[in-house]
Formats: sequence, structure tokens, C-alpha cells
Amino acid sequence: MKEKIKEFFIKLAIFLAAGALAVGLILFAARAFYPKDDAKTAKGEKTTAVKAKEGKKAAPVEIKGSVSDDALKKEAKKETPVAMVPEESQETTEPENPEETAAPDASQENAAPEESLEDLSQEATLGPPEPEANDEGGSNPATASLETQIQDMITSQFAAGGSVAVSAGRISDGALSSVNSHQMQAASLIKLFVAGCVYETVEDVSQYESLISVMISVSDNTACNSLVTMLGGGDAQAGMAKVNEYCMNHGFGDTHMGRLMLQPNDQDDNYTSVYDCGNFLMSIYNGGLPGSSQILQYMKQQERRGKIPAGVPSGVETANKTGELDSVENDAAIIFHPSGAYVLCVMSEYLSDPYSSRVFINSLSEMVYGSMG
Repeated sequence: MKEKIKEFFIKLAIFLAAGALAVGLILFAARAFYPKDDAKTAKGEKTTAVKAKEGKKAAPVEIKGSVSDDALKKEAKKETPVAMVPEESQETTEPENPEETAAPDASQENAAPEESLEDLSQEATLGPPEPEANDEGGSNPATASLETQIQDMITSQFAAGGSVAVSAGRISDGALSSVNSHQMQAASLIKLFVAGCVYETVEDVSQYESLISVMISVSDNTACNSLVTMLGGGDAQAGMAKVNEYCMNHGFGDTHMGRLMLQPNDQDDNYTSVYDCGNFLMSIYNGGLPGSSQILQYMKQQERRGKIPAGVPSGVETANKTGELDSVENDAAIIFHPSGAYVLCVMSEYLSDPYSSRVFINSLSEMVYGSMG
């Protein structure tokens, strides 16, 4: 019996020793292939990566040019003062200066505007540059070239303060090249849309032809107010609402009539854009609006010809409508070029030097006429 008990304990000891050896070998292998600190290291690297991603923004991505980071920081700190000229509320009744204007002095030319810095997102990516489209979304090479010429001329020659916008294009091309087109003070350009509304909504226009004629050809303010009031059945506000409805129906989205001529503009004003005016002129040239031929005829009889018409050779027929306030100089015209009629519209507002703006419009008109050859 004693021999069996002894033999049992010997076998148990051998078994336990073998088990301990096996466990030791397993622990040794685990320590060799997966060190104790690896899990902590991996976890620490993951935590560091997360903190780096959450705590830091991506480095700025340089989109254009080769300016250094320090230069970008300096440019971002610059503040460009904006001089705003108080808005005037009354249309001018003074005739334009009939004297021939000279080209602006070189000392008054503006330097090229600095390119603004764009805000870049944290995950900004660079890709192939998209082709630039003009305001109409077209890609006509001739249109793009004209747009470039207009932009270059604005940069180098416009020295009147405020802002200027231009649209131009050969009518047969069916597209306008626009630079800086946006809603601006219309002044008397609003009268074009008043005339269009009268012809479209009044059944018997013949009794109002004399009012429309002087409203366009000599920019008569009283005639304009009378026509607007007539459109509203004696209510000027209702008449202006009809003009605005007319503009909306024909896609002139930047055009809005908010006051009668010579009335205060502290509550609302009259607005349009070079793009709307250019499309309006293209439409009447092509007979696309009621009263097109009559409006075009009255524009040909325009007495104020010191802006766009003054920039084309004598003997070339033009049809235009001007608009002026104390700090606004506008003109919209069809020029009957020998190689095909084209449209040119120029609007400028918040001007510190209106005379300089008229000089610029003359020079721009001359350049565009030459480019149409």
C-alpha cells in the first residue's frame, strides 16, 4: 500500500513539474514575440495621432502663385480701406458736358488690385484647375478674350473711385461678356424697363407714345413718373409693382424699381445690372419684346451722347440710354458696327470723380469698337 502511495506522489510531482515547464515555455514565447510594452506603445501612438488630428488644423494649401507662408501671413494682416461715397437720391437734370474729353492722366491710373486670399478648409485638396466661365456660363473664345481686355482696362485706367461693371457682346453671337456684373444703382436706366412694361401691359399705347419718347430720348423724369402712375391705375406703388413683375417675368433678376424719379431713396431705390441691361438691349434689337422697334427708335434719338457714343467713329449709328446721379455714371447702348451690331453697357457708382468715369467710358467704348473689327 505504501508503495502505491509513494508511486502516486512521484507521478503527481512529475506531472506538476511538466505542467510548470509548459507554462514557463508559453510565457517565454509570449514575452519573446509580443513584448509587454507593445500594447501600451500602440495605444499611445493611436492617442497621439487622434490628438494631433483634433488639436491642429491642416497646413495652409497654396492654391495660386508661389508666395511663401510668411508672405501669406503678411498679406492676411493687411487691411484695405474702403471709401464709401454717400448715396445721392436725385436724378441729375443737367445736360452732359458736350465738350470732348481727354484721356485720363497716367498719374491717376489705378494699380492692379491685389489678389484676395481665400479661406482654405482643413482637408483642402488640389486638383486640376477648372476653366473659368464668364457670367453667362459660356466658353466662346472671342467672348473670353473681350472679357480679358475689359478687365485689363478697368485695372489700368479706371480711376474714378467706387466700382464699375461692364457687359459687351456682338448681338449675333447671342452671348455677353460681363465683368463685375451685380445689382447697382440704375438711375435713369430703369426707364428702359418702364417703357418695356408699358408696351407689354397697356392695350392702347398710342396715347402714351409722346411720354415714352421723351422719357427715353431726353430722359424726362416727369414723363416716367406719369407712366408708372398710369400703370398702377393712379397708384404709383402699384405701378412700380407692375414694373417689377415685368422684370421678373422676363428674367431681369437684378432689376427692381423702388421709388419714383427724383424721390428720396432712404427707403428703397431703383436697381439694375449691366447683364440685365445688355440682355434687354439684345432682346429689343431682335424684336423679342413688345414695343422693341419703338424703344429702339427712341434710343436712336437720344440727346445725351457724351459717353458710349462719343467713343465710336463719327457716322456710326448708335442707340443708347444714359443714367446719372451725383455719384453714378451709367450708359447702355447698341452700336451698329459695320461688321455687325453689338451691345455695350457700363455702370459705375459711389464715384469720387464722376468726370473721370465719363472719360473711362469714352476710352472703353473706343477699345470695344476696335475689338469688334
